[in-house]
Order: sequence, then C-alpha cells, then structure tokens
Amino acid sequence: MKKLLLTSIIASSIILTPLTHANDKQGLSDQHEEEISFGAGAIIGGILGGPAGAMITGLASTFIMKNVNNEEKLVALIDEKDQQEASFQTQIAQLNKQMRNAEHQYQQELLDLENVQQKAGALQASNLMMSLQFKTGSSQVPEYYQEQVQALANILNHETNLTIDLSGYTDLLGDSELNQKLSQARANSVKEQLVAFGVDEARISTFAFGDKKPVVANAQNQSSYYDRRVMISVKQPSEQVAKNY
Repeated sequence: MKKLLLTSIIASSIILTPLTHANDKQGLSDQHEEEISFGAGAIIGGILGGPAGAMITGLASTFIMKNVNNEEKLVALIDEKDQQEASFQTQIAQLNKQMRNAEHQYQQELLDLENVQQKAGALQASNLMMSLQFKTGSSQVPEYYQEQVQALANILNHETNLTIDLSGYTDLLGDSELNQKLSQARANSVKEQLVAFGVDEARISTFAFGDKKPVVANAQNQSSYYDRRVMISVKQPSEQVAKNY
C-alpha cells in the first residue's frame, strides 16, 4: 500500500508540474483541462480506491470538465446571439429613421415645387392682358368670348391674391358723353360675367375712358372695331410683386 501511495505521488508530480508551467506561460486549452481533470482524478482515485477507483474517478472528472466547457460554450453562443439581435434591432431602427427622413424630405420637396409652380402661375397671370371687342353701340359681351372670360375667372378663383382692372373704351363715333357711359357699361358687362363665374366683385375695378384714348380711330376714320373694347389687366398686390423679385 505504501509502495502504491509513493508511486501515485510521483506520478502526480510528473503530470501536474509541466502542465502548471504551461498554464503560467500561455493558458490551458480545453484538451489540457480535460487531461488535468483526468490525471488528477486518477491519482486521487488511485490513492483512495486502487486502480479501479482511479479509472472511475478519472472518467467522472473528464465528464464534469466537458460539461463545464459545454456550458461555457452555450453561454458564449447565447451572448453572441443577444449581441447579434441587438445589432439587428439597431440597424432596423436606423433604417426606419432614414426612411422617415427621406419621406419628410420628399414631402417637403413636393411642397416647395408646388409653391414654385403657384408663384410662377401667379406671376404669369399678373402679366396677363387681354382685350374684348364689342359691336358698334353695344355693351353686350359677344358669345365667342364666353370661354375666355370663364378661363380668366378660373385663374382668379385659383389665385385669390390677384385683382383685375377692366377699362372700357369706344371709338370716335357719336357723342362723347354717350361714349363715356357706353364705355362704363361695357366694363360693367365683363365684371358681371366674372362675378357670375365666382369671382369676388371686390377684386374687380372698372374704369371708363369713353372715346378719349383711341387706338386706331382718327378724324378721317372715326369707326374702329379695335377701339370698341374692354381692356383686362390682372395684377398682384405691390408687396407680393416685390417678394417675387
């Protein structure tokens, strides 16, 4: 028995000493841990129970060490999975934020484009001038101008900041006082049609010039189709015009 004990102690020294030095230098691998477990268990088993005890104890120690290693690997895998899940959720949150920012930017660009188009349309409308010609002695707007008057009303109803001036004229035929009244009646006729198409009459100004500003008529040719007219001028408020420039 003493001989067996002495042999076991010597064997323990032979096995453990080099492994201890190796652990100090670079750390033990899983296989080294299993060998230490098996060797130590075998020595203790040999001391306590002889060769059979050494074998049983060594196998048990190896099993325990493998279970410890497996648990450590499982914990490491779980930690890695949690880290990947957290990284994945972070990426999803970043993508969602980028999509929201892109959507906001897209909507803002649409609004900016719409504003530019509205300003361009208003500026174009503000430069609009047109003339409606009338028959001799008549203040009734000819039917073939109905579509143009309605189109003008649509512009005014869309661009509510615009106003309109209607200036009535006559040629040189007839009495100047009557021509003054006729030119006013012509301007009023156009105004009535615009109001009928939904334009607020407060935005419409009328002026009557009678036969004072002929375009074509003269003393030799007092009758002129182009002088029997209502001039239409669309305007923007002075502040709005300044902003557009």
